[in-house]
This record gives sequence, structure tokens and C-alpha cells, in this order.
Amino acid sequence: MNYLSTKLTHYALLLLASVSILVSCNKSSDATGSQGQGLIQVSVGEATFEAEETFGNRAATPTEPIIQRNTIELNKDFLMVAELRPEDPASDSSLKDGTRAATDTSALGINIRYRLLVYNQAGAFVAERDYIRGQEASTEALELDGGTYTFVAVSLNTTTDLPATTPAVATRTLANSRIATTTGVNALMYYKQTLTVSGNSINRLDIVFKHRKPLIGVTINSQQTGYNITAAEGRINPHNDGMTVNLADGSHTLSGNETGVNIAFNNVGSQIITNTNTSFVNSISNSVTSFRLLSLTIGPLTLSGLVPFTNLTVSPGVRYNLILNIVPTDEYLTHEGVPSARINGRIWALHNLGVTNTLDHNPTTITSALHGNYYQFGRNINTAIGTSTTTNSNYTSAFASITNWNRGTEAAPLKGVNDRCPTGFRIPTGTNMQELLDGVVVTRRGNWNESNTNYSAAAVLTSRRNANVVLTLPAQGFMNVNTNNNASLGLADRGSEVNYWTSTATSQNRPTRLRIQASEVTLGVNNNAAAFLHSRNIRCTAL
Repeated sequence: MNYLSTKLTHYALLLLASVSILVSCNKSSDATGSQGQGLIQVSVGEATFEAEETFGNRAATPTEPIIQRNTIELNKDFLMVAELRPEDPASDSSLKDGTRAATDTSALGINIRYRLLVYNQAGAFVAERDYIRGQEASTEALELDGGTYTFVAVSLNTTTDLPATTPAVATRTLANSRIATTTGVNALMYYKQTLTVSGNSINRLDIVFKHRKPLIGVTINSQQTGYNITAAEGRINPHNDGMTVNLADGSHTLSGNETGVNIAFNNVGSQIITNTNTSFVNSISNSVTSFRLLSLTIGPLTLSGLVPFTNLTVSPGVRYNLILNIVPTDEYLTHEGVPSARINGRIWALHNLGVTNTLDHNPTTITSALHGNYYQFGRNINTAIGTSTTTNSNYTSAFASITNWNRGTEAAPLKGVNDRCPTGFRIPTGTNMQELLDGVVVTRRGNWNESNTNYSAAAVLTSRRNANVVLTLPAQGFMNVNTNNNASLGLADRGSEVNYWTSTATSQNRPTRLRIQASEVTLGVNNNAAAFLHSRNIRCTAL
């Protein structure tokens, strides 16, 4: 009995000791808890360009960028039609920092250098690390006590080391942190995020940079002339060769000299050339950016000192396409077998869809013979002919897809599956219609009073460069719809209103149409619940 009692006592002591050790270990672990340091694992995925957040007062919709245009005469035979457009956003996505903005994403190269700085909640400097993309593990580990911090990352998108951060660590705060460079053509990419670090844990920091300088790509297209471009050189101003970056918000101030950015081109010797360099424009938001062609040779034509733009508006962090189309001057021509007119660099059919195109397109007296068919948005069959006052059995109360007439984008349209325009033509976008209006003077002909039998009224669009070139748009009105039940109401406004579709629509109640009345020209959104179901005329433009 004594032996058994001794053994039980021995086992009890061993069990008690084991439990004491386990409890001691758990208490030791609990003692550090969130007070321990957390490891920060850093990576960079991509960089984004912002979309322009301001929109024009010309019937702009939330997805329409501002397109800046100018046309200059090169000689009696050729024009240069120039436009600067923000690149279409790649997506409307939620960014890493929780804000929402339309973004244009660009991939980043391996081995670019970037710097990460950490500040506490009071804005005091805590740590700094320089990383090489793809080799982050080679940088000294970043470990922080549990708590909330502001992380700031900056990069010039180069494989060389970044300039030193100022001021010295002893006096550095988020508010006064800066870097200064003497190279203006590099990118400026910035990231800022406030995060809570968990102690004794691995904390991932996935950086998505935002560009903070504008980038302008330049394309010159001479295809319509038939001549190759054999020499070209350009320059963009203003542009400084230095800057100081405020790390609190990613803004920058200019320093050094105003030098301009020289633009060189590749594919010289062809009919479409683009700039070879990807230099960023080192300027702040402004409306005085200029682009100059220092020299340009197209076939037998050599020019110098051309200034397509002098007062461009550019915004930080937006990528732009500057497109220069060299085109013959305004004239009549036959395009793909269709009688047409070239106005402001774009070719337009002389007649509405549904009209015999051998008729005189601009007679002294407009007759019903020039009144074309009516179509619902996105449909390829007419709902009425030019002399009708009611719709036919093709009318439908079902909404078509907004891409039926344009399966591309506003900037790069592609003829849609239900586009009835002939070969070589398509239904114009809203942008195309505005290009037309920019190049013409609008006058009226005939009797502008509403009547189902008044076929005499028309808008006459006369080229600003060649008064002998005109487009005639009959005032056919449109086929209206009851917004309560989507039933067709038949003809409205014949003799008092020109109504033409474009292929542009942001939703099924926001199609863009051209409307010309006795004293007003409107190109804009028909914001009506039944707008897609209206029937209007179509004037085709070349692809």
C-alpha cells in the first residue's frame, strides 16, 4: 500500500509540473500579444492612370471625356485635324485604398526602384525602406509594433536609386517629407494608405501606384493623303527638368528650367507614325500646354513651325492620346460607290438611309423624295418610310442592346451587328456628329412650321472651308412614344425639327441624338424612359 501511494504521488507531481509548464508557456505567449512586432510583406502590382473628372458642358455624360480639337490648313489641298483625348478608362473598379475612380491600368517592369515610408498616427517618421520590384525579400525586413500607421510609397518607375528623402530623420514628419529630382521626363507614382498592423503576424501591403504626371502619346496619320510621312519632330511645353515631390499627398512643384519635351517618332516612312519616347510631361494641372511640330514631311510637302495646339488642358495622372490626321480639304467625292462629302476630315453620305442616292442632295426646294426612313435605336429595320405619319409593324416596345450599332468604344467605334449603313460606312458616334458641327455653319431652308405635310424645311450644313460643300438634313421630325405604356404615338414635329440618331448611348434611356430646330442646335442625350423606342433618321459616315 505504501508503494502504491508513493507511485500515485509521483505521477500526480509529474502531471502538476506539466500543467504548470503549459500554463507558463501560454502566459508567456499572451504577455506579448498585440504588443509584439508584425512583419510587413510588401509587393507592387500595377500603376493606374486616372480618368478626367471634369466633363464638357456639351451634353456630357458621366462616361464622356473632354476631347479637345483644332483644325489647321497646311496648304490649299490638305488639312491637319488634331485632337487630344484622355484614354478610355480600363475599368470602373474599387481601388486598394477604397476610393472609386475610373482607371487606366499600366503594368510595371521588374527591377524598378520604389521607396516605402512609415509614419505613426501623429505623423512622426517611423521607418523607411527602398525596394526593388521582384526582389523585395532582399531588403531588410520591415517589422512594426502592433498599431495604426500611414504607409507612403513613391517611385519614378526607373531602375536607378531614388533621391534621398528630406529632411533628416530627426526632424522628419509626414507633413515635411520631400524628395527632389533633376530629371523631368520620368514618371511620378504615388501610394498612400492608413493600415492597422497586427503584432506577431505577417501583414501584407499590396501597393497600387497612381501616376501623378500626365503622359501624352502622339500619332500622326496621313492615310487619306496616300503619302508617307518621311520626317517628323515635335515638342510639348511647358515641361521642367526638375521637381520636388511632397510625400504627404504626392503633389509636386516644378524646379529647374522650362525645357519642353522633345517628341521623336518611330515607323517614319509609313503613313501612321507614333512617338518613340514615353516621356511624362513634368507640369502641374494647366490649360496652357502646347504641341508644336518642329518639322513634318509628307510626300512632296515639307512644313515647319506648325502649332496644332497652344492651350490644351491637361490634368495630373491622366494618359492622353494626341492624334493628328492629315486629310484632304473639304470636298465632294464618291466613297465606296456612295455620293459623299468630306467635311472637317470626315466623310459623310449625302443622303439619309432610305433615299435614292442619285437624287440632287441640295435642291432649292426640299421635297418628300429626300425624306429618309425612320429607325428605332439599335434596330436594323425601319419603322416608317419618309412620308409616313405612323409606324409600321416593325415597331417594337422591346429595348435593343446599346452595343447594336457600336460594338467598340466612343473613341474607337466598330460597326455593330444591326448597323444598316452601306459597306464602308457606319452610324456616327456623338463625337463624330460634334466633329461635323465644328466644321460647318448651320442655316435653315424652307418653311419651318410643324405639319404632317410640310416637307420643305431642312437644315443646311455648309463647310467653313469650302462654301460649295454642303450637307442637307431634312426636318423630318420623329416617331414619338407614350412613356406610360411604350405604345407608338406616330409622327411628331415634321417641318419644325431635324432628328438624327448617333450610335452613342450610355444606357437604354440615355441615347445621344442631333436635334436642329428653327433657332437651336442640340447634340445631346435624350434623357427619356422611352428614348430608345423613338424612331429617327440616320445619316451615315465613313468607317
